[in-house]
Amino acid sequence: MDMGQVPYAGARGPLNAKVAVSRISEHFRFVLEESFVKKGFEFAVFLENDLLVAPDFLWLFRASAWLLTADPSLFCVSAWNDNGFSDAALLRAELNATRLFRTDYFPGLGWMIQNTTWFSLRPSWPRYPSTGWDHWLRHGGRQQLELAASAESGGSGAARECVAPEVSRTHHFDQRGTNVKVGTPMAKKLSKMAFSTAKPHELGDLSYLLKENYQDLLHELLRKAILVSAEQVEHLEPMKAYLVPFVRRDYKKLAQKLQITEAQPRSSHEGLIATRDPKSGAAVFLANRLSSPWLPSTEQAFPHEQRHVAAARPGESCADMCQRLRMICSDFELEFINDCAALKAHFPCEEGCGHQVGEEIPCYVHEASRDTGKQCLVTDDAIPRCGAKNQATSRLCSCIPA
Repeated sequence: MDMGQVPYAGARGPLNAKVAVSRISEHFRFVLEESFVKKGFEFAVFLENDLLVAPDFLWLFRASAWLLTADPSLFCVSAWNDNGFSDAALLRAELNATRLFRTDYFPGLGWMIQNTTWFSLRPSWPRYPSTGWDHWLRHGGRQQLELAASAESGGSGAARECVAPEVSRTHHFDQRGTNVKVGTPMAKKLSKMAFSTAKPHELGDLSYLLKENYQDLLHELLRKAILVSAEQVEHLEPMKAYLVPFVRRDYKKLAQKLQITEAQPRSSHEGLIATRDPKSGAAVFLANRLSSPWLPSTEQAFPHEQRHVAAARPGESCADMCQRLRMICSDFELEFINDCAALKAHFPCEEGCGHQVGEEIPCYVHEASRDTGKQCLVTDDAIPRCGAKNQATSRLCSCIPA
């Protein structure tokens, strides 16, 4: 099964795409139910039928399962690194063939969860995850896990992360799927994915992946990192580490320079993406200005102190809503409310919170006849624009003083 994205058309995806993603989602619901409810397994590994596996594929899960029990901030282990292709991946293969890392972006493509995770997800598993069940899990599903963790602890829910390998333990070979076809850019990129040859029993002590230990390791690595701008990335020196602030609208060009995935900032941990410069081999840490606490405060971006967040009228743009309130709309401010929690504070979101691609996102699809009807939508693909609007949606807007 190919679980890429389907195109967005004003809150109405193509019918065949809707059928495809719904069937795939229902298939996963079925196997998850079979594994954890009918069979009663504590852990289960899920592998799509278009993947080859590395020699230590099963050992990866066996060796790391205890982490899911010991650390409540983790919910899965994956065999896939979304940034594991290109020359940067080959450099990592030589330097860190057995190293694993933490990410809050669900990787998929060969993954394991514990039964308690499924019991938290199953009440809200989507009937129609418009760009795929995996994108839903990264947004609406992640929020569901955080709410469950909060209810269990009586406090705020911890961000739920996955453990993934520096060098992938699965390899995507099929080029006849819904989105991965012969000759397409995605097929060409996947063909360059580095594939591990590590053997079982070579992973060593994985306690460095426990949250506190991992934070300490990152702190030590970043202490020596040199702060540079995105424009300076083309001139990095070997044997050094660099910290590069970015915002999502500029990410594609930066990712192209470093030969990592361009569509979204994947493989991040608290807004931080670790990779290597394909030219010099220097360690590079990309830090999202909006969400990464690893940046100096002077490099972080924060929402306007006098912002006014509210739901627009059906079909109304944020530019028009803010003008109606005698305020102005800034595209950049919309990034701070592009998440499920913000939407659910203003809309009913009866069909949950999902992912889509559109400039009027974040929004609520008030028109029930649409494919995404009654869903709240976020995006990690498109960049929200103040002037965008759609008659089927009600936007969530952030207005600031004129």
